[in-house]
Amino acid sequence: MAQTPFYRWIDSCTTDNDFPCTAYPIGADSSGHNVYVGRTHFEQVLGPVTVVPELKKASLPGNGKEHAIEKYQLLCMNHFQWLPSHDGKVLPGAIQGGYNKDGIPLYIGRVCHEGSWIVGTIHPKYGVCYYPYQGKELSTKQYEALVSHFYQV
Repeated sequence: MAQTPFYRWIDSCTTDNDFPCTAYPIGADSSGHNVYVGRTHFEQVLGPVTVVPELKKASLPGNGKEHAIEKYQLLCMNHFQWLPSHDGKVLPGAIQGGYNKDGIPLYIGRVCHEGSWIVGTIHPKYGVCYYPYQGKELSTKQYEALVSHFYQV
């Protein structure tokens, strides 16, 4: 994937690293901890990761479960906005977070589930946003999509 001047991925981040000040927060969990966007390779997929540095936690959905992640890339810079979306729709300026094993682009979404903001994977083919929660992979047809400020819907 090509880098753009509006954002970048910081390599080699772990739950034990110092956290860069340019990391992009998506909101807070139900305990008030900031939640950030990461991505990682997992079982032939490059996909979005939920990162909560105060809890030293990073996780992603996959194969019906929530998976703990130790190493990831972190999304940085603040030229983004969250826009309501649904049914796997890819909005203009949507930020690609990775791809599945067939090379289909996956996009960054977020959902608010039981008071916590959680990073999700928008999968256009299946018309949902997948997200990790309490050890499971959940999905929803209603979510918000991360898009660049420089695009208008």
